[in-house]
Amino acid sequence: MQQYPLQQSAAFAHALTAFGTDVSCDAPVILNRQFGPLGRIGFTSRGPLNTDHMRDLRRDGLRVFNAEHDQPAIYKAAGFAQIITPAHLAEWDLRASAQDRRAALHPKWRNQLRKAEAANLHIREVTWRGAPHPLFTHADALALKRRYKPLPTALITTFASLTPHCALIFEASDKGQLIAAILVLRHGPTATYQTAWTSPQGRIHHAHNLLLAHSANRLASLGHLTFDLGLVETDHAAPLARFKLRTGAHLRRLGGTWVAIPGF
Repeated sequence: MQQYPLQQSAAFAHALTAFGTDVSCDAPVILNRQFGPLGRIGFTSRGPLNTDHMRDLRRDGLRVFNAEHDQPAIYKAAGFAQIITPAHLAEWDLRASAQDRRAALHPKWRNQLRKAEAANLHIREVTWRGAPHPLFTHADALALKRRYKPLPTALITTFASLTPHCALIFEASDKGQLIAAILVLRHGPTATYQTAWTSPQGRIHHAHNLLLAHSANRLASLGHLTFDLGLVETDHAAPLARFKLRTGAHLRRLGGTWVAIPGF
């Protein structure tokens, strides 16, 4: 089965259209915006997956893309110039057994997981269809505090409402109080770690470790092959980078950001 990132899934393209975004196609998913005298600018994220027709895509309006594949020679030949160097992604292989995944954990990560398991936290899985949930209130406040821009909660809500059983929230509670939660989005053989929040009490109990390990096992049981843990930023978010990579996830280099060269 072909694996593809969330941003290049048909379900995400459908959600973008319902959200009011101008989407011109779904292979790759190209978003279009009007920029005054520059006219229509086509943008794609984590694509194109097929790089055999870059000149055609450029001719059809693709002007900016965050490349999924690190193939600079192909992009340059099609008339694009790189403006941002490649980022790196953490991908957790779910094809191994739960026992093998646990054995592959970094010793510190595995020790934190044991402590979380010993805390007798209550884990609950919710098939989310877009109803209000405290996870997003906390996550949005954290994003504002740390000055980064995640996908709009309204867009994620649209995705969840249009794709039954493709948005799962895993909650951890202690004595009836919610102390941590994560949102996972499912798309084909891949699933994406999308939104997370942990309270101070949740950090004490390492609830985030417990939720991520539990969700990985659950996704594997549902037939997913890869758990996309998102970008790894060692300069600005070193603790989160360590947290992701200590699961045993593989670090993969993406292709950077490219723009069309005028007149090429």
